[in-house]
Amino acid sequence: MRRDDTDQVVDGEQTMPLDPDIDQLPDPFASSGTRGGNPPRPRILAAIAIGGFVGGLARYGLGLAFPAAHGTFPAATFAINVSGSFILALLIVLVLEVWSPTTYVRPLIGTGFCGAYTTFSTWMVGVDQLVSAHRPATAAWYLVGSLIAGLAATSLGLTCGRAVAAHRRRRAQTAAATEGASA
Repeated sequence: MRRDDTDQVVDGEQTMPLDPDIDQLPDPFASSGTRGGNPPRPRILAAIAIGGFVGGLARYGLGLAFPAAHGTFPAATFAINVSGSFILALLIVLVLEVWSPTTYVRPLIGTGFCGAYTTFSTWMVGVDQLVSAHRPATAAWYLVGSLIAGLAATSLGLTCGRAVAAHRRRRAQTAAATEGASA
């Protein structure tokens, strides 16, 4: 895969923008066998760490506030993972379509906060605990329900983000039309 001067994928492939938040890195599967490129910048790593700290605290706090007894439905983990799906989907649309390009928002909130806030491992531990407590139906509902609710929350996050983007575009078009009519 080759990239041109506009940071677009070329050579017959569908043109897709690169990640606007990070420096361009070489293709890790290139035949040269070396990865090279720029290492992550310390400020980006700091943004990830800060977001991870806050996300981990949020998950821990919610787990303490809404504990689940052994063998009962882990509602806090369910709510955390579903809300994290919504937050991440909304963030991606806002970063790509609404906000001005920034270096730190996606690492701070997407990688850091959502990465520490959501928890695949605790979801699987919850399923295992339900099965070991002889609650296989609840475990199955938790497993499948988390997937379905996570996908629904992702869809809702994308829809909300796109609605915000469309509203901003309409407002900008109205302002431009009003300004053009008065000139």
